[in-house]
Amino acid sequence: MNSNFFLGGAGVVCAAMSSVSIAAPVPEKERAAIQNVLDTSSAAWSAGDLDRFMTCYENAPTTSYVSGTRFVQGYQAIRDMYAQRFGGGSRAAMGTLTLEIVDLRLLGSDHAYVVGRFHLHRAAADGGDATGPTTLLFHRTAAGWRIIADHS
Repeated sequence: MNSNFFLGGAGVVCAAMSSVSIAAPVPEKERAAIQNVLDTSSAAWSAGDLDRFMTCYENAPTTSYVSGTRFVQGYQAIRDMYAQRFGGGSRAAMGTLTLEIVDLRLLGSDHAYVVGRFHLHRAAADGGDATGPTTLLFHRTAAGWRIIADHS
């Protein structure tokens, strides 16, 4: 093997690696603000208040929700999907929701990427418990952090 080729290739790899940086820690203020959005929406969900729950989403036609084979785009379409799936907002069908942040990364000053875990507790007759991962893309708006993409 030509040693110049090897050394040149190693230099390219080292140069590429030097441009990769480890994510900076998220300031506690930002983490708390995003967790507050999740806690507020969970409390609204658990109270059976679908409209208040939806305030965690940015009210925009491009806001999106992905789950399984389902892709829904637009604030109102997402609200309608939740209403259909969860008995029009009935307290029993909605159950009790908790959301926790597993990983949080700021993507510039106005966007954040969150890996989380949801826990939905419901009676067996209402669909039973569900838990799983979720990825959320947040956008900082004048009203605060809002979800613009939800993959649950």
